[in-house]
Amino acid sequence: MTKQAKPSFEEIIIKLEPEQRFFYQRESDGDIVLVDEINIFAYAKQITLIGTHFAVDYEDKTIKKSEDRSFMNFETNLLGEYSEGEG
Repeated sequence: MTKQAKPSFEEIIIKLEPEQRFFYQRESDGDIVLVDEINIFAYAKQITLIGTHFAVDYEDKTIKKSEDRSFMNFETNLLGEYSEGEG
């Protein structure tokens, strides 16, 4: 009999070090976000990327830091499960 893991309702917060941070381009407006925090809601199957928002004007080739922080919410979608050694 296998023991079932109890679902966790706690939020997992990962603060990224400067060398771990990455840029994410927003689909809604093409602006970019320097992601410095990742929040994982395992029970709800959601991930939130949080970071500094930069408005991008692609025509004038300018980037302006915004006062607002950006929050991009994603819903996870299981594509498959496997273990090492499985073919």
